[in-house]
Amino acid sequence: MNIMLVLVLAATVYRAEPVNGTVGFSIMKWGVIKEEGTFREFNADIVFDEKNAAASRVAFDVEVDSVDTKNEGRDKTLRSEHFLHAKRYPRMTFRSTKVVPRGKDLADVTGNLTIRGVTRSVTVPVRLLGVSKSDGHRRAGFETSFVIKRRAFGVTGGGWTAEFPGVLGEDVTIRIIAGGVSR
Repeated sequence: MNIMLVLVLAATVYRAEPVNGTVGFSIMKWGVIKEEGTFREFNADIVFDEKNAAASRVAFDVEVDSVDTKNEGRDKTLRSEHFLHAKRYPRMTFRSTKVVPRGKDLADVTGNLTIRGVTRSVTVPVRLLGVSKSDGHRRAGFETSFVIKRRAFGVTGGGWTAEFPGVLGEDVTIRIIAGGVSR
């Protein structure tokens, strides 16, 4: 039996969907107001190996068109070509490339984050919230929070931010809670 097959057999594949999680973000506006939003549609396949966390991996997809800031006008602006350009780039993705455990329930997960067609390598701290088994399924919960620079991913605001210089901060805080159910 080859070693890769052994690693796959030792891991559990969890499917995370919006019913068991959240993909949220926040950004400062006018330097004093924290604007928050979520993406209502996402899914992830998380291959988690409890005995060897370094062998784990993640594939995460977020539907850009599902952005929700509780303001339809603002959501429409975020979907536009000035920001996320949902028609041209309908998904944001993350594909892990390396997992480095940092204690019992924490790991640094490095991977390729793609937003608006721009891919950057990022490392995010991921906390395991727990693992349980009932009704024939395994469940696992994970969470992370990290900051990206919006302009590094081509999210400039176009003419909109030129008209209102300084309106938006550069840093975007991403918060993800992903509860997965075994396949």
